[in-house]
Amino acid sequence: MTQTPVLLPTSRIAGYLGALRAGLNALGPNADFVPLPEARATLQLLDPALCGDLLDPAEADPRSGMPASGWFNRATGLVRATRGSPPPTPDQIARARELDPVLGARLQTRASLHRFAEGERFLPGSRLQGAIRRRGATTDFLLTFDRITPDALWLRVRVDLTGPAGWEARGPIQLLDDGSVQLDDGLRHLLGRHLLTPVTALRLQIQDGVGALVSRLSRCVVGPFWFPGVPLPFDVPPELGSGLVLHASSEVLGLQVRTSAHADPLTPPPAEPLAEGYGVFRDRRFAASAALVQPLSRWSAARGCRVVVHDISRRG
Repeated sequence: MTQTPVLLPTSRIAGYLGALRAGLNALGPNADFVPLPEARATLQLLDPALCGDLLDPAEADPRSGMPASGWFNRATGLVRATRGSPPPTPDQIARARELDPVLGARLQTRASLHRFAEGERFLPGSRLQGAIRRRGATTDFLLTFDRITPDALWLRVRVDLTGPAGWEARGPIQLLDDGSVQLDDGLRHLLGRHLLTPVTALRLQIQDGVGALVSRLSRCVVGPFWFPGVPLPFDVPPELGSGLVLHASSEVLGLQVRTSAHADPLTPPPAEPLAEGYGVFRDRRFAASAALVQPLSRWSAARGCRVVVHDISRRG
């Protein structure tokens, strides 16, 4: 059943986006997460201070509290249209203002948007990239899959692959003469189908699909974003919904993970078989309103997890 997005009144949009931006700055996600510059630019793109009412209505996903897919899609569609056409000239804007002040203001907004969009990269709805890591006795690749999930979370999966020299010539990954990497679209579909597959099983799916060893696999997510009006999971104390809480969760499976650990209070430790030599580490960090820092820490500790909770009010 489709849930109705949470409509953000105009008076709340700047505060909502500012809180998300402050949460991201506080969490300082590493390269296993979606790129921080792209996330910041996307939040700026959604701000009416840049786009006026061109992206209305502003909506949050009712399940995650993150910017809803409709709002996000309107923003990325506007960027595509902006980049595909020349910006309004100062003369065009001036003539439009004389004829219709509203039209003139819209043209001015489009001109500002054009300047901004030309110099920034934004979060993609879906993107798969490959890069060569090593070429010698083994050929190693890094795959990076970014995706806005159906419930509007910002997800990144990174896969380190290794195999004997030349293994890629028989599979869906091709190393081109210029050093760039060409990926079969079937890899995107494989990763998209298995967004929620346990990482232990996902490793096997990827290895079967590419024909090489997965030495490290990470799946990291920005979101959900809890604020008053967003329902909390049934086993979370209601007081944790009285302020602002941005989550950053990570799962890392790899040969270099020496000791497996679970530090995610929102999910129970899974019962899963681990292949010999592999370990898996899971954790969740929070950026929260000052009044929720201690309650979040106490709740997490009661669930057997020591977590990092950043004070969101100390970051801009």
